[in-house]
Amino acid sequence: MLVKRLSFWTVQLSVWGAYGLSTYLSGLPSLAEAEMFTMLGVKLLRAALGLVLSLGLYVLYSRAMRRTSDIKIIATLAVAASLVISGVWQLLYLAAQSPPWGDTALSVDWASFRMAFPDYAFVMLAWSAAYLGIEFWRYSRLQEQRALEAKALAREAQLQSLSYQLNPHFLFNALNSIRALIQENAQKAREMVTQLSEFLRYTLVNPPLDEIPLRDEVEALRRYLAIEEARFEDRLTVSIDVERSAEDWTVPGLILHPLVENAIKHGIGTSPRPLQVKIEARVEGHHLHIEVANTGALAPAAEVADAPASADAPDGAGIGLENVRERLARLYPDAHRFEVAQHGDWVRAVIEIRQPALRS
Repeated sequence: MLVKRLSFWTVQLSVWGAYGLSTYLSGLPSLAEAEMFTMLGVKLLRAALGLVLSLGLYVLYSRAMRRTSDIKIIATLAVAASLVISGVWQLLYLAAQSPPWGDTALSVDWASFRMAFPDYAFVMLAWSAAYLGIEFWRYSRLQEQRALEAKALAREAQLQSLSYQLNPHFLFNALNSIRALIQENAQKAREMVTQLSEFLRYTLVNPPLDEIPLRDEVEALRRYLAIEEARFEDRLTVSIDVERSAEDWTVPGLILHPLVENAIKHGIGTSPRPLQVKIEARVEGHHLHIEVANTGALAPAAEVADAPASADAPDGAGIGLENVRERLARLYPDAHRFEVAQHGDWVRAVIEIRQPALRS
């Protein structure tokens, strides 16, 4: 941030200094020798006023770009603001040459004002175009960098997911449950094999490097939870409530799985029987609101959603939550919320993602 500010001020002072000097040199041939020094001060004053007023545009554009990245809106604002500032600049410059105090009153020749206004407007429009062009270029580069980082984190999430699914604890329990069901309920055993196969296909074959529709993420969770429900039987109840309007929203692949796995892993030992797990998703205004909740107590490894990953976290729980936090931060900077907290008898993990058109 300090380097960016220093660069801005270096360019700002250089550009306006060069502007003042160039306007002075362009009129130098028509000046008498006695007027040269005075005119240098006048032209530098004009440049100094332009510099100060351009800082107002800088503040305006910075705030606008934090609210929207729509180029049409920013361009319209830039044209209007530049024209207004140009008029103010010209009036201040005239006032500085004919100060309205004492016996001297400010007199504006509006015909001359209109003739000179395009020159002032051109300078401010050029400054705005240059500044916004650089900022949009920087923003584009930053988004590319964040996308690359998000893909790296998504790959990490996939590998982490593989360690979740392919560790002996998960597979042995799932296979043992299937083995027991073969004698008791062959049809249910076949269904469980299908669920396990489809869930592993989702996590192994389809690399979740990009955003996917929420409905696909929820469908994968249904398969995972079907396996867990078969394992735990009456010790686990699951409810999934996803609004139709939320199904088309895109989310990072495998972003919810660590939250659901934590809900079962830590809830099964701290919740009264049966453990209840709820997954809800809805659209609230311009936000997608997703909540994974379970009865029981908050695990120490998940007490703070943005806590650094810990090597002591059981079964990678801390790493899983840290990965969720980092991926959301890379994909939706300043456009998301993620927290895990205890609310009464429930532990709630909440993800909110702002509508793409409103992201900064």
